[in-house]
Amino acid sequence: MKSLKSFTAVVLAACAVIVSGLVSAQGYPWRNHDPNYPFLFGNDFDTHQQTRQTPSGGLAGFFYVRYTGELTTDGYPVARHANCDQVNVCRVGWILRGEPGSATFLYPAMDDHPTWLVNRADIPQPGAFSHFHFVGAEPTQIGETLGGYFLELQAIDRFCFVHHDMGAAEGRCADIGGVAVSAGIDIATHVNIVGSASMPMLH
Repeated sequence: MKSLKSFTAVVLAACAVIVSGLVSAQGYPWRNHDPNYPFLFGNDFDTHQQTRQTPSGGLAGFFYVRYTGELTTDGYPVARHANCDQVNVCRVGWILRGEPGSATFLYPAMDDHPTWLVNRADIPQPGAFSHFHFVGAEPTQIGETLGGYFLELQAIDRFCFVHHDMGAAEGRCADIGGVAVSAGIDIATHVNIVGSASMPMLH
């Protein structure tokens, strides 16, 4: 009986590892921040992210897209962000990892995330943290410093990410304002941090 119980425990543990691996590889279905991924930024970002806080105070979770059904001429399926509660067809685009920090608001960007000034020494290492997202209300004052998270994104598939609607996807990914994404670490699609706010004089 003991050996049967031990065998059952081993099988259940193996199943848990397999399920965990599948969740990491394929992502987690959109369930509107259920108890497994309850963290909220408190702004529009929450319409296409599901994360949870880690024991160390960071974030782990998923970043979602909606595939439009279009294909660029260079062979990339087109994907955009969406309000996942409204469209009900969101899929994971990236595995998301976050570390807490702060940044100074520089300027808003048309159809994109605002741009932030950070001290390079404050960017978490090791990693590829290219995006800062604040917690709470949108920044309104140039130069205000807000708390939030530095985010690292790992794409789980190959697609053309278009941050804002450019109309029909006619042409290559770059032609329609998109970024061609391959599975793996992605620092291009959501980069919004800079290490300097001044331009040096050119001689």
